[in-house]
Amino acid sequence: MTVNQAIFDSSTRIITFILLLGMGTSCDLELQKSYDFDESATIYQEQPPFNQTIWEFMNQQADFDLMVEAIDFAGMQDVFDGGQDDKTVLLLRQEAMEAFLSDQNAENVPDLPLDTWKHFLNYHVITTRFTQNDLNSQEYTTLQTLVDGDDGRIVIWKWRRYMELQINRNGSPDRPNTAKGDAVFLHNYEFTNGVGHQMRKYVGWAPY
Repeated sequence: MTVNQAIFDSSTRIITFILLLGMGTSCDLELQKSYDFDESATIYQEQPPFNQTIWEFMNQQADFDLMVEAIDFAGMQDVFDGGQDDKTVLLLRQEAMEAFLSDQNAENVPDLPLDTWKHFLNYHVITTRFTQNDLNSQEYTTLQTLVDGDDGRIVIWKWRRYMELQINRNGSPDRPNTAKGDAVFLHNYEFTNGVGHQMRKYVGWAPY
């Protein structure tokens, strides 16, 4: 027997021993039980609403400084500060607002016309109040924003119960190629005058 053959035989015996040892120990483990997804399980407990309006909340969070500035510029404070518990606002974080400014070839809020901001902000206010729990799983829900007509349409898709909401996703009914969509980043902020969902991107049905 050559030296190489001896080394090969020795290595083979070691590997075989390790495999047998692993098989012996694994036989003592029970098989993992299988579970079916329970649609009725309560994963998310609704919390009492913030004792403040959407506008008050936004003014206390640096993540919404640009959206607050745009609302002030457009003179739309009453939309976010007023009303009853009757609407849902897509709260646009700094990165979403910066992306919109960039797409419009603008650097600052005053660089865009007043009508552009009103259209843009109105689209991110939905005239129906909803949390994740209010929508049916695995189906599209078409709602209306403060923008009139078809351009104000917004389509929400929810995955399984208490999973993420997607806005204007590919496959939404009658979705035009120009539509913009994204998943909700943080859900279910309940206020005295509506619900807020935080977004890291802006959305739209028609070009602004």
